[in-house]
Amino acid sequence: MSGASPMALALTLSAFWRASARAKRLRTRDQLLKWQSARLERFLRNTAPKVAAFSGIASHRLTDYPVMDKDALMSGFHRYNVPGITADAGWQALETSHRIGHYSVGASTGTSGNRGLYLVSDAERYLWLGTLLAKALPDMLSARYRVALMLPRSSRLYDAANESGRLALKFFDLADGLDIQLPAVANFRPNVIVAPPHALLALARADLALAPQHVFSGAEVLDPADRGEIEARFGLGVREIYMATEGLFGAACTHGRLHLCEDCVAFEWEPSGDLSAPLVTDFTRRTQMMVRYRMNDLLKLSEEPCACGSPLQAVTAVAGRQDDTFQLKGEGSQAVRITPDVIRNAVVSASRLIKDFRVVQSGPDAVSLILPPQLAAELPAAERALQDLFARHGARPQINAGTAPLLPPQGGKLRRVIRSPGIAP
Repeated sequence: MSGASPMALALTLSAFWRASARAKRLRTRDQLLKWQSARLERFLRNTAPKVAAFSGIASHRLTDYPVMDKDALMSGFHRYNVPGITADAGWQALETSHRIGHYSVGASTGTSGNRGLYLVSDAERYLWLGTLLAKALPDMLSARYRVALMLPRSSRLYDAANESGRLALKFFDLADGLDIQLPAVANFRPNVIVAPPHALLALARADLALAPQHVFSGAEVLDPADRGEIEARFGLGVREIYMATEGLFGAACTHGRLHLCEDCVAFEWEPSGDLSAPLVTDFTRRTQMMVRYRMNDLLKLSEEPCACGSPLQAVTAVAGRQDDTFQLKGEGSQAVRITPDVIRNAVVSASRLIKDFRVVQSGPDAVSLILPPQLAAELPAAERALQDLFARHGARPQINAGTAPLLPPQGGKLRRVIRSPGIAP
């Protein structure tokens, strides 16, 4: 622990103990919601009004606040953070020290073409780390972990792990190229790996001496076929971490089920077919306020309690992104919406050999289907599966089917179902 910051260690351990204590104390759904309601009301009454965007809202009721999204946040960034730091200042800091005074600046990867900024204090960084460790590695105090973190972009949030002295964490920048990072990860000898599914797949398929004790997936949709291959290689279950620029929203328990972080975040739900899109309010933030923030994700919520006994809402799947929901021309002026998980399932169900593919909506009545060259024989079955799916929903787009090499993303996220920006039927 030499070299660790005493403040970092103290704040991280404090957050770890508090999160662990909550998990032991809040054992029923009623207990959790009552506790959450009290914390949320206190946040809305005392903390949210400290930023200009919410200064005129004198209410402790969440529904009295407007729904916000990334466009609103980025067009008035200074109005949503306590020090009043502008987006221009944030982008400038991101090119240099990633710091503005006592605050750290970070940004999303911009997979959807619209990058978002975030601003956190050091105390919030350690709160994030301690909470995540309590949920993901609850034996941290008795174990020694070497964590390999593979992501397209680093962050001051991840620096908090090394500053705490409890972990040896090394960041591997996927923007530098996946092939370069694979041997580097093996040389680091991690016993914990955190990476997007496409990077975990590459590790699983490479001839590398890796024997992790824990494998965590994040930043992308984890398809069942990918999960099976990764788990078979490493001989253990893959656990998901649901985290975005906007905060930490979920972590899988030791039973492998993803649970929402309702002890830090209040969730409201907007229905989208059989899926739900979250509005999130993080009542632990003290610098940049995220109140009723509309996420771009689509989740399938579990109706059954988890065997681990946690009252936190269980999630069956993070199914995809709202802006990758196909919007096809239907009969007359009727618009047909089909979510990414339904499209994904149709393609992989066409043949057990299909594990990788791309389906892209390029126009109101145009869809492309791409399989790797070695699966050319499966292309007709996959095309028929999509035709049948679209027809059942009342749409008959032109499908352009073909083969091409499907390379892993370089510095971005893997998306197998994509709707090109700006498409409306």
